[in-house]
Amino acid sequence: MNTRAQALVRRTEPRLRAAVTEDVPALEHFIAAYTGDGTLLPRTRANLLAHWQDFVVLMDGDELVGCGALQQLDADLAEVRSVAVLPDRRGHGLGGQIVDALVEQAHAAGFPRVFCLTRRVPFFARHGFIVVAKEQFPQKIWNDCRLCPRQTCCDEVAMQLDGDSNSPGDGR
Repeated sequence: MNTRAQALVRRTEPRLRAAVTEDVPALEHFIAAYTGDGTLLPRTRANLLAHWQDFVVLMDGDELVGCGALQQLDADLAEVRSVAVLPDRRGHGLGGQIVDALVEQAHAAGFPRVFCLTRRVPFFARHGFIVVAKEQFPQKIWNDCRLCPRQTCCDEVAMQLDGDSNSPGDGR
């Protein structure tokens, strides 16, 4: 099989798994590539070392092609955050796999409320999230938004998993 054919075969089978501490340098580099345009908030190495267990990583062999995190903000509230997929890998359901896995984790952990802040409203809507007021999440504003470079001109939309949605990725 030629190299191009091998790459095509390899690219069809990315594997989603829980992050391990050895993933921190790759996560730091990956996330940094998406902070300049505001897709993701910056995460320091110290922050990633403190929160690596919140992440899932999508791996294609040794290459990190996507990631996402589920972070607990309160006893009944978790945030889906830091979701990104390499640009040349988008449009194949990989981001959806990440979000669905994080939502499943939230349900398994017993979180009745799951939310995200995003500019990709249609994407999250397909996974059962609905638009809500940002003011419902003062924990997020206190923890992260106050540090964001776009704090005074935020264009992100708050979305919460619809309470009637029991299965991730149900297309609603």
